[in-house]
Amino acid sequence: MRISQDRDVPQTIIGKTVTVKGEIIGHEQLTVEGVVEGKIAIETTVLIKEGGLVKADVDAAELNIAGGVVGNISVKEKIEIVSGGYVMGDIKAPRLIINDGASVKGNIDMEIKLDSFGRGTAS
Repeated sequence: MRISQDRDVPQTIIGKTVTVKGEIIGHEQLTVEGVVEGKIAIETTVLIKEGGLVKADVDAAELNIAGGVVGNISVKEKIEIVSGGYVMGDIKAPRLIINDGASVKGNIDMEIKLDSFGRGTAS
């Protein structure tokens, strides 16, 4: 299951032959096919395509990784790492999907809510 690319919303695409160094901050969907070094802060979805590489901390609502991330990740909704995707860094997310063939090296922090009896439930 992949987070789909929504063609009806504004989006920015970093092409396969493009390298961006610095901060990317915005409200529209970001697709990375090339390389980003620095920091990404997007209020919607970030898609890292196969062959894409992000050497940056990533803060987004949703994140789909088919390429690679070297840096810490914080998402508000969901992260999915598909087969062939990888993360080298810490992940903080309420929902995380790691597909067969994906890899993670780092810590994973998922929020757990306790009910009135002290029993935990995923957020």
